[in-house]
Amino acid sequence: MNLETNRNKKRLLMKIISKIGLLFFVALVFSLVFTGCSLPEEEKKDVLKILEIRESLSNKGQTNKLALLLTDDFPNRKEYLDQLKYRNFYFTEYDYSINLINFISYNPLTKKAVATIDFDLTFKQPEDPAPTLLLGKIENVTLIKEKIGWKIDNIEEIKDSGRKIVPQLVHDIFYPLDTRKTALSNNDFQLFESVIHPDFVSRNELLSDFKENAEVFSNINYALKGRKLISVSTDEKNAEVIQYFDLAFKTKEGGISEKLENQKEVVSLKKSDDGTWKIIGGLR
Repeated sequence: MNLETNRNKKRLLMKIISKIGLLFFVALVFSLVFTGCSLPEEEKKDVLKILEIRESLSNKGQTNKLALLLTDDFPNRKEYLDQLKYRNFYFTEYDYSINLINFISYNPLTKKAVATIDFDLTFKQPEDPAPTLLLGKIENVTLIKEKIGWKIDNIEEIKDSGRKIVPQLVHDIFYPLDTRKTALSNNDFQLFESVIHPDFVSRNELLSDFKENAEVFSNINYALKGRKLISVSTDEKNAEVIQYFDLAFKTKEGGISEKLENQKEVVSLKKSDDGTWKIIGGLR
């Protein structure tokens, strides 16, 4: 009798274990399937907006507003916000710039999405001649949709990602660009010629145009509005810089003024044999 009872108990236990195993398996399958789901387009727009707002608030140092984008469970929430606040106080320049956002997972059951972000970080310490650049850094950002909308639940920076460009190299690359700006303002042909690389395509034509402009215009004002070092070769002999500027000029005859606003140029630079950087492309 006891033997039969034990057998029945074992059968019942095996059935329970089997059902639990089946439920676990189904839950696992559902989790794997839904995690691989694509984030719906409407939701994607909302998430991208949150990430763009975070980018803007981080650069402005508005941590009080940034706090509203973070969940209550964000790891080390206070420390993260304090660190951003201190960065903006200490650094004379600070810029977090997103290059690319890629959504790698979305679970509609938990309303959780994970995005991989490729970004650049620029910061300048008071004693440095130029900013330090961290190019191509990677971070994984987890977002959760709450009742009031999407919020950031975690930010995990991938260690050893990206590439560091030291301040002195940044300074050396920017120097010919600043020299060219001075040359334009003063109609200084020799100064302009000194920063144009011998291998610049149509170099003679470029220099000839400068001379002609100097004869026509009494004042050329190149107003730099923004600048970003977008690439440096691994051997540190080639670089590309994007610049945003307004250009104003006045003719000598009649003094007519003209202005070109919101201009953009991508300038290529190359390190010369003497160790100085010179412009090798991108000028019109």
